[in-house]
Amino acid sequence: MTQDRRVAEELQRMMTANQVPVSAQEDINEISDSLAGGSVTLQELENRDPFIVDIIHRAAAQSEKGQ
Repeated sequence: MTQDRRVAEELQRMMTANQVPVSAQEDINEISDSLAGGSVTLQELENRDPFIVDIIHRAAAQSEKGQ
């Protein structure tokens, strides 16, 4: 499984566990779908809003722990 796919799954897990602020949920859901579908990469997401990037980084760190 690719890192992008692992992060997409972790973002969804974080959403389910209410670990994503409501104000960011729509963006995170869209990002998760895009990562899972391969239409965007983690590298491309680095230029997003810093708040969103922080959530993505937390998901990436968690996905690395779960490997």
